[in-house]
Amino acid sequence: MKHYFVENPVSGKNNPIDIIKEKVIPAAEEAGIDYEVYVTKERGDAIRFVREKAAEAGDETVRFYAVGGDGTLYEVVNGAVGFPNAEVSVIPKGSGNDYIRLYGDRESFLDVPQLINGIPLKVDCLKVEDDDSGWTEVAINQASMGFDAEATAKQSAMKKFPGAIGHMTYLLAGLYCMFTKVYHTFRCTVDGKEIPGPFIFAVGCSSRWYGSGIKVAPFADPTDGKLDFVIWRRLVSWPIIFKEGLIDWQTKGEHVYKPACEYIRGESMELESKKPVPINVDGEVRIVKKCRFSVLPKAITFVIPADSPYFDQVKSGEISSKIDQGKWHKEPFHTWYNDHLPFNVIVNKWIMGYGRKRK
Repeated sequence: MKHYFVENPVSGKNNPIDIIKEKVIPAAEEAGIDYEVYVTKERGDAIRFVREKAAEAGDETVRFYAVGGDGTLYEVVNGAVGFPNAEVSVIPKGSGNDYIRLYGDRESFLDVPQLINGIPLKVDCLKVEDDDSGWTEVAINQASMGFDAEATAKQSAMKKFPGAIGHMTYLLAGLYCMFTKVYHTFRCTVDGKEIPGPFIFAVGCSSRWYGSGIKVAPFADPTDGKLDFVIWRRLVSWPIIFKEGLIDWQTKGEHVYKPACEYIRGESMELESKKPVPINVDGEVRIVKKCRFSVLPKAITFVIPADSPYFDQVKSGEISSKIDQGKWHKEPFHTWYNDHLPFNVIVNKWIMGYGRKRK
């Protein structure tokens, strides 16, 4: 089996070590594997490289390690999807690396010998389709529209501030968007059922974390052949949203227990906006009006460290995919409560005309 270490030279500029020279090469030489280090030249280059090498290998298994952040993993996955002989893993070099959190910490994925001897796991992906252009791409972690996509679009601008790296850039972008991007009137449909708005965001998830550590979908299972759709409806006033967004969502990951948060496990979500808006696809920003997120079951073979606690944690129940949103989501109380919230009645329905104008 050939091992390819696909490095993004732009990612992880603040790393104290040279991961390729100090981690990858010594481990590869010690293991005696057939390997190659490839440094990407531009955006999209990793997709091209992975596709070419996977095709050249024919029926032989090849493994690609994304040496970078979530953006590097995104490109490696989009190159590998559709090739049954391709395996994918991560050597974290970026500031985010959200997808690997379910299987171990950053240090466990920096233990290259444990990755070389790692365990292949078939995982689900998301197919993202732009209906207007016909563009199709794949996300291994998540895709979204609304506040968090708007914040992702602003995130790169926040990196110019001194000390702004990792989650801090997302937090700063979120604070900026909190004043203008928390009321969205796009249309949202999950498995053919329309979810009433307006919205703060709607996200489809294969795994649990995004935004450099925000636990957006705490019950997601990347191996169950389904997606977890987390839809946060705008049903309360701005001061409450500010508190819930800053603490319950970004910090604690407890937004799913709020009555306005819908958590649905399914196969597809369609989103439609009257004007072009950003969507976030594994940290990559696209501008669309109408798009679809659908599950691709067992689309990628993802390799986790040989000493990962993941399988034991699943067996013991420490990692559980059971959806439990607490007492606020018991029906019929949940629907009645949301329908009668003062902000929803006075602002959404009476003042904004939301619902009546959409008919």
